[in-house]
Formats: sequence, structure tokens, C-alpha cells
Amino acid sequence: MSAPSPRPIRAEDLFELKLVSDPQISPDGSRIVYPLQRTDREQNKYFSNLWIADAEGKTSRPFTQGDQCDHSPRWTPDGSGIAFLSDRGEKSQFWLIPADGGEACRLTDLEEGSIAEFHWSPDGSRIAFRYRPKPEWARKAAREEREKQKRSTPPLHVRRLNYREEGAGYFGEERWHLFVLDVSTQEITQLTHGDTDQGNLAWSPDGSHIAFVTNRSEDPDLTPQLQEIRIIPAAGGDERRVAGPPGPKGSLTWSPDGKWLAYYGHTDTRDVWSATEPHLWVLPAEGGEGRDLMEELDRPAGDATLGDIRSFGGGRQGPVWAPDSRSLYILVSDRGACHVNRVALAENCLENLTPGYLGEIASLSVDHAVERSAMVVGTPQVPGEVYTLSLTAADAGLRAVTAHNAELLSGIELAGVEEFTAPGEAGEVHGWLMRPVRPAPPDGHPLILYIHGGPHTQYGWAFMHEFQTLAARGYAVLYTNPRGGRGYGNAHSGAIRQDWGGPDYRDLMAAIEHAVTLPGIDGQRLGVTGGSYGGYMTNWIIGHTDRFRAAVTQRSVVNLHSMSGTCDFCFNDSPYFGGNAWSETGPFLAQSPLSYVANVDTPLLILHSEGDLRCPIEQAEQLFAALKSLRKEVEFVRFPREANHGLSRSGPPDLRLARLELIAGWMDQHL
Repeated sequence: MSAPSPRPIRAEDLFELKLVSDPQISPDGSRIVYPLQRTDREQNKYFSNLWIADAEGKTSRPFTQGDQCDHSPRWTPDGSGIAFLSDRGEKSQFWLIPADGGEACRLTDLEEGSIAEFHWSPDGSRIAFRYRPKPEWARKAAREEREKQKRSTPPLHVRRLNYREEGAGYFGEERWHLFVLDVSTQEITQLTHGDTDQGNLAWSPDGSHIAFVTNRSEDPDLTPQLQEIRIIPAAGGDERRVAGPPGPKGSLTWSPDGKWLAYYGHTDTRDVWSATEPHLWVLPAEGGEGRDLMEELDRPAGDATLGDIRSFGGGRQGPVWAPDSRSLYILVSDRGACHVNRVALAENCLENLTPGYLGEIASLSVDHAVERSAMVVGTPQVPGEVYTLSLTAADAGLRAVTAHNAELLSGIELAGVEEFTAPGEAGEVHGWLMRPVRPAPPDGHPLILYIHGGPHTQYGWAFMHEFQTLAARGYAVLYTNPRGGRGYGNAHSGAIRQDWGGPDYRDLMAAIEHAVTLPGIDGQRLGVTGGSYGGYMTNWIIGHTDRFRAAVTQRSVVNLHSMSGTCDFCFNDSPYFGGNAWSETGPFLAQSPLSYVANVDTPLLILHSEGDLRCPIEQAEQLFAALKSLRKEVEFVRFPREANHGLSRSGPPDLRLARLELIAGWMDQHL
């Protein structure tokens, strides 16, 4: 009996995908622990458990079980145990489980709140972590007591601009602070205090001190890029400022010899929108002149790639020091791909360890000897699996460890992806064209232009369930990295400063005009869509051309003037946009799609979530009201408060499915 023919992918396959993230290799390099996320359609929830695999890829098995979210596993320095975070028991807490299996024991009883990161001390006796408690009024016990007493939620007294955050909600005056947990006694010491957030942290090699990133400027909310590094005794005490270059800093790490601090950052203190590519910097731990180790490579450190089946990012992305403190290992984004690079400290010399690889590497973990690494690797045909890479053997290449989606994908016929370049006014416009599997009709396939968010991110060689679903329904999908996107150098990413809707618009239209000349494409049936900044560009495009028959704008920006102060971070973006909301409104209005809404003749579907704090729903309301007042063809779908800006990647499963059907249905109706 012959095997059944592969079927087209469906929107519902979203519920069947298994997603790996944040793999951590054991200190001896023999095993890898990682979270595996699954979707429970009946409960309409995501759950994740820890799995463990041998690094040779021979076995992989569940390590924890249950309907909860176990995540962020970290091996003890001696490899005997694994600490992780879990919401079993309702509140997220630290847990510790023996590396050879057994019962997990809870280490903390923290109040409801958020834990951002944690690191073992070098001797394995303590865990340093960042934590921000929920305001007392927002905790479950307080809510239940109000319901019992039939009382309202109390008013929120706001004194700082930074009192809310997309994905976290309203936190008021609570701040991120550093804490140290003594594992044996389970005692917790709070190291930092005050009305300032503390950022990344790193242990000194001898375990006596902790370095961290902070902003002690007069008003950190208005000057978020004025970050500095400080060092505090691990037992508590006075902080010491580390003199160094100005600018944002992240992914902080301390060299094994104790002499250096390394981080990702840059020195443009006016760049609140992150248009400047982050590089790898090193700084003497005692303070002094820092060095940009990537000065000769005009590419960003870290993984800047967007996908639609996971949240942006996905585990620590380096830098990782070699044991001799003479080199570091980092991820570098380049033209839609992401590579592992070795950087020599003395020579500022970068060596690409994955040359020619066309895919996304989304995390980086190494063993104690820094000989083998574990990572999440994805391609347009593979959603992301655990891989290893030898950091010492020549030409070892990437090696698959897991294949959690192999059985599902073996029965699905995925669309292929063609690398795409179009001539543009400033050079080539680079991207990808996904064609439907079915043969093209006589007039060719209708084409949908998809525009990424950010804007300073990149589309790339990653799995895109949404694009595959549209291709299975007969659409060709074009997705590109116009100017403003990352992975092509600082001039490319910074080209749209004070000119949103300028170079980016011209690049996108150049890509479309080239695509319609290709065989199998119907140049008369064009659609356009995108989310966040991609929604902004969708709005901008239909206000400047009638080239498209249908458009879907998602979680979009339409009025930069009203976004100023209503977004969760747009507080001091005058240098970026060239104006402000109160006395120099011209640049904001000139770069706002709302100013050109009278020109819109393209049928538009607006999708927006009421819980969106990044692009508040008032943006969609303004666009809908204007178009209806002008008697244009427009429909507006409001997703409820449980959906936020991340609906397409991490929203409630049923609402993600509804969103996909709405997009496809609108395109079906008009194309």
C-alpha cells in the first residue's frame, strides 16, 4: 500500500507544531536540556515541559511533565542538577531537579511578579536573578478580596512615564531589582533598591561580585540609552560604577580571567528606536576605554530575525567567553540569516563558524570547556530544532539533535522559498518569494506583499507558518527587508530616520514592480499586509498608490502624533522623527498615514487588539473612523483584551487561528 500524498498545510496545523527554545548544554557537553512547548486546543493554552537529549542526537525524552510552563533551564556548574522556572502552583518560582531525574523541589516563594533572568554563581551555591513584583493591588489575593467585598480596582497613581509595558501590563512604580538566592538555606537577599530598573547581570569569576546594567541619569524614561555598568558585592553593599562608553548595553558577561566585561551595544545615545546596529564591545572590568570588536563588520550582533511561531528572540545569544579569555563566541545577523562567529579579542578578527548556512540560529549555549555548543536552528522548511556545533573541530558543521516536527511535516507539502533581489534606488532590495505548490493558473498566482515589524528587524531564512498557509491557498508571498531593516549595515537600518514612508516605501514598491515581471505572477491581483511597523507601511502604501486590490493592516500605527505618549515607550523620539507632539508637529504629521487617508481606495481590513500597549487600539479607531467618514471600503475587527501586540505569535490559540482565517478570507474576497 502506497503512502498517502502530502497535503497542503492548514491554519489548524498551528496547534500541532512543537516548539523548542533556549537549549542548554551540560557543563561536560554530553546532554542538552530544553523546553518543548505544545498547544492544548481543548484548554486553549500553551504548556511547556523540559526535555533532555544526549548531545549526539541518539535519544531525547521528557524530563518534566504536567500542564504547566516549565522554562529557562540552567545546569548547576557541576552538572548535578538543573534549576528552572515554573508556574506549577500558580506563581512562577525557582525549582531544582536532579540531572539524572527525580522530584523537583521548589526553591522560592516569591510574590506574584516577573523574573527576567538568572545565573548560577561559579561555585553553584547561589543564584542571582532579576525580579519585579506585581503591584499589590494587581495580585490574585487582592483581586479576590475586592470581589468578595464588592469593591472596585483602586486608581493607579502615576509619577513616571514608564509605568506600563507591552506583554506585562500596568506595573506602576515597581522596578526591576537584583536578588541573590542562597540555594541551601533558600534565603533571598535584595541587592539593589530605589526607583531605577536594573538590567543584565554577570557574576565575577570568583563569585564575590555581580556586574549589572542600570540607568542612573536624571530621568531614565526620557534618556533610556544612557546606560552604564555597575558592580556590587554579591553579599550586598556599596555599588561601584564602571567608567566606559555611553550608550545602550545588553547581554553582559564577565571574562574568566576577571579582566574584561563584554556586552552588545553602541554609543549613539540619541537612538531611542534602536536604528543603530548593536556590536560586541569589551571594557576593562576596572573601567576605562571600551573597544568595538565588530568595527570592521557592518552587521548587528545577535539574532534580529522575525518569525511567526515564537516570540522575538529565544534564549541567550551570547557573547560567550573562551576559557582563556582571548576570544568570544557570538551570533551575527546577516542578510536574513544568523551565524555563529568567533571573535578574537586582540585582533578584532571575526571568523564565521557557519559560513554558507541559510537559516536562523536563535540561541547559543556552550559547555564548560567551550568545545561544543547547543542552539535552536530553523529554516524555511523546519520550525526550529535543537542542533549542536563543534567550536573546535574544523568543518564540523551543524548537527541535528531533535526532530519534534518531522512526523507532522512529513505529511505536509510545504511551499519552496526563492531568494529574491530587485533593483532599487540605493542598490538591491533583498528578500524572498514563496510560490504556491499548485501550478500557476494561466494569468499567474495572485501575490501578497508581507511587511515586517520593527522596523529595525529582519525577515529571513526562518519558518513562516502564516506565509505557508497563504501559499497553500494559492497565493505567492513576497517578503523583503527594505531600508530600515537589520542585517545589511548601519546605513541601511538608519536610512529611514526622520523619513518613515520614504526609502522604505520606495524599496517595497521596487520589489513589487520587479516581482510582477516574474513568470507565474499575476501583476493585477496584488495584496499587502503587515503588523506593527508593517501595519504602518500597509497604511502608508494604500495612501500613496492604488496598485493593490486588497490590504490588511494589523496592530498598526496610523498617527505618529497621537502615538507620542500613548505607546509604552515612545517618550523622547524627537531626534528620530525630527519633531515632537506639542510644538513641532509637522514631522509627525508628515510621516503619519492618517494624513493621506483621503487618497485610500484599496479595500482595507483592520485587525487590532484591545490589550495592545505597544500600538494602542486608538490608532485603529482613528483609521477606521476616517475611512468610514470618507465612505471608503473598510472593516474593523477588535480582538479582546486577552490579546495584545504579540497576538500573531503568542496570543490565545483560538484567536491566532481566527486572525489567520480573517486575513485569508479578506484576500480571497478581493483577489
